[in-house]
Amino acid sequence: MHSSLTLALLQQIIDQLPMNIFCRDASGRYLFANKVFAEEAGLQHPSELIGKTDAEMPWGDLFREEDQRLLAEGKPLLHQQLHCHSGESTSWMEIHKVPLYDEQNQPLALFGMVSAIDQRKELEQTFRQQQLLQRRLLDAIPDLIRLEDHQGVLIDCNQAFLDFMGLTASEAIGHRVTPHLPVKQTMGQGEYCLMDAEGQGRHLEITRIEVPDEEGNALGILTLGRDITGLRTTQAQLQQEQHYDSLTGLLKLSHFLQTSRHLGSRNASLLLLDLQHFREINDRFGIRVADRLLSQVARRLQRLAPPNSLLCRVAADDFALLLPELPIPLSDWSRNLQQELMTPYQVEEHRIQIPVFIGIAHGKAKEAERLLSHAEAALAQGKRQQQHCTLFDPELDAKLKRRQLIAAQLPLAIKSAQLTAVYQPIIGTHNNRLHGAELLCRWPHPEFGMISPDEFIPLAEELGLIGQLGQLMLETGCAQLARWQQVAPDLVLSINLSPLQFRDPELCPQIFACIECHGLAPWQLELEITEGVLMENADEIESNLASLIEAGFHLAIDDFGTGYCSLAYLPRLQVATLKLDKSFTQGLATNQATTAIVRSVIGLAHELGIRITAEGVETAEQQAWLAQAGCDRLQGYLFSRPLPPEQFALDYQLIPAR
Repeated sequence: MHSSLTLALLQQIIDQLPMNIFCRDASGRYLFANKVFAEEAGLQHPSELIGKTDAEMPWGDLFREEDQRLLAEGKPLLHQQLHCHSGESTSWMEIHKVPLYDEQNQPLALFGMVSAIDQRKELEQTFRQQQLLQRRLLDAIPDLIRLEDHQGVLIDCNQAFLDFMGLTASEAIGHRVTPHLPVKQTMGQGEYCLMDAEGQGRHLEITRIEVPDEEGNALGILTLGRDITGLRTTQAQLQQEQHYDSLTGLLKLSHFLQTSRHLGSRNASLLLLDLQHFREINDRFGIRVADRLLSQVARRLQRLAPPNSLLCRVAADDFALLLPELPIPLSDWSRNLQQELMTPYQVEEHRIQIPVFIGIAHGKAKEAERLLSHAEAALAQGKRQQQHCTLFDPELDAKLKRRQLIAAQLPLAIKSAQLTAVYQPIIGTHNNRLHGAELLCRWPHPEFGMISPDEFIPLAEELGLIGQLGQLMLETGCAQLARWQQVAPDLVLSINLSPLQFRDPELCPQIFACIECHGLAPWQLELEITEGVLMENADEIESNLASLIEAGFHLAIDDFGTGYCSLAYLPRLQVATLKLDKSFTQGLATNQATTAIVRSVIGLAHELGIRITAEGVETAEQQAWLAQAGCDRLQGYLFSRPLPPEQFALDYQLIPAR
């Protein structure tokens, strides 16, 4: 009674368990099972299983061989997982089998438990997919990632870190793998230079942070390394391009001046070197040869420059050298430098020698910008005097400051019409009467007094103001001529035009609009141009010359004989007047060659229908000779200096009667 009760209770217990429970004897016959197992076998009650074998079950003797092996070996089979198929459905099972023995250690039975683990398998699959996704994401990150404990043992890392170190995961995980650094890595962010597995130096931006576990305790240290080698290389290239000349490798002027500001108050000398005729070399041999020549000049300068000096390329063919104090006199060193630089260069198959002019300025190293302007002034003076090495002096400094002040004030002076017009008479030789006047520009400056056009006209051209100045003088002259023509309707006004004005395509329309506004005819203006304008091949100059002649304006060649004008231009351009330079006029009394040239030019011009005006007539003897030689008009101090319009009108009776 007691034994039966125990068995009934045991059956109730195992029937309540949500797993398959069974027990087979050594021959494979079922001794007992729970209700879940019986239903799996297609039976109504567990008692129906007793005495049956697997051969009578839906799954057959599939496990018989395994059961016999377990009974023979005496070892349990735990956590066996099987993927079972039943029709079209499948499921995962986890099986535990334990062999049982009697007191004589003979196989007695095999106890088994089978659990459905589909949900667990789904979770495991999801977890594995998440792990795989995390691993792929981690390995897809190009930054170096590693997690290590506080003893430096690697807990995890990504593929980028393994590739950088040249290791496999098995060689790295669980080991101390620390990249070799010259200094110890600190927490937070820093930049380090490391060697990768291939021996290449790499710039890494490294961030190290503590990683806590779920309870907030320190789990380890996460290190992120971003390879910024490309960024640093690009930055270095940009800095190189910003600070260094791409052709010569020398400092650019801006960086040269910036560096010099940090050199303090030590004494220094700045040399500005200019290569002469470089444009001709460029035109003759081509830009490739010219560039290679510049590179050779730069290398020679680098070789000759003493230690602690600064060298830069200022412009296309200009170089600057900031020198510390030298053990030998600077004049000797500069001459040696100039001679070395003038030693011929071998560029491909060409042997090229190029003259060098040097401007020198002394001062403090940190004042290189001021020294450069001084050296530039000295260089300009040296080129004018054909002196290869020229030292800046205080007198030149005063001229430079004056030039800077004039340049700063010139735009406003033009805009506010502070520049005035004066008029020098042109006398006809056949009747000794007034033929016309040449308009000349003057600048009565409140500080410097009357500034010569030789000083401010080049500045106006350099600053791009010559067009505005020319328009101001044109308007002033035409307005004055319109008032005078009431008394002298045949009076002609000569106006000088800059070569730069001839590059303006609007030149002819502007002049024509001005004379129309003042009621003048084109023949009343004689437009004076230099010989150099005729020799230029620019399309806009050719077009402007043709347009002016077609419109009826008279052209005069100013300072004829001082340039390189080809006489073939004269008939083609229908030049109306040649103005003989004053150097010819002054040489008439003393130089037989000059008298012969002047007589020939007058005869040739008359053959071409061109009038001659002689400039610089200062004596009665010159006047008489020119008149006898057939010169048409005279101009010079013998008749009058340039006069303000009021005085000119008074002297030549151009004031209308009331």
